[in-house]
Amino acid sequence: MFSSGRIVYASDKPKVAIVVDDFGYSLLQARRIANIDLPLTWAIIPYKTHSAAIADMARKRGIPFIVHLPMQAYSDSDNGPFLVGVNMPYTRIRQVVRNAIWSLPGSWGLNNHRGSRATSDRRVMTAVIDEVKAEGLLFLDSRTSSKSVAFDVAKSAGVPSARNRVFIDGDPDMDVMQERFAQLKSIAIKRGGAIGICHVRENTIEFLETIYKSAHSDVEFVTVPEYLENYPLGIEEE
Repeated sequence: MFSSGRIVYASDKPKVAIVVDDFGYSLLQARRIANIDLPLTWAIIPYKTHSAAIADMARKRGIPFIVHLPMQAYSDSDNGPFLVGVNMPYTRIRQVVRNAIWSLPGSWGLNNHRGSRATSDRRVMTAVIDEVKAEGLLFLDSRTSSKSVAFDVAKSAGVPSARNRVFIDGDPDMDVMQERFAQLKSIAIKRGGAIGICHVRENTIEFLETIYKSAHSDVEFVTVPEYLENYPLGIEEE
């Protein structure tokens, strides 16, 4: 359950939290990322081959993780590859969210995997957030659509919440990822903090290893739970 205690940060520097999406497919890649000595938050897709084992790995290593819940995208038909769809009734959505959370014990919260259509639907997101709140967890809006209302719904419900500001690895080129990461740091410096998302991909793992080996004296890296302990909503305002 998400704690309401205050984290004592190592410094007053702007905070950067990096979420790594799409865990669940590869134990080998999960082990590689676990060995990067950098505060990261893992987002694990439920019900994949290695989802439970990766969650167990994260728990044993003290790495915070959240449930990366597949939701309906604009490109999906109504029977597409998602767990939460826009035509599902309220009670069914809550049941799906609850089952996904319970399938990965120890999670700190939830964010959306895909889901551009679902996160743009206030009724759907109300059901999702009501269950997240009932479980006492946090919510991260991945912002796969500029029309997303997910963060606003979470904020209105009083759920500790934030939104993704930058997709770091939309382009796998190392130089582009460096540019996107620089953009994330710039936002953090301007606002006091920012969250960015990347994915379990070979080039991205190499990029994360590069971040760890580089000096970044202008920001402090934190996990998403640490970020939200001290800034539950404030620096996420537009």
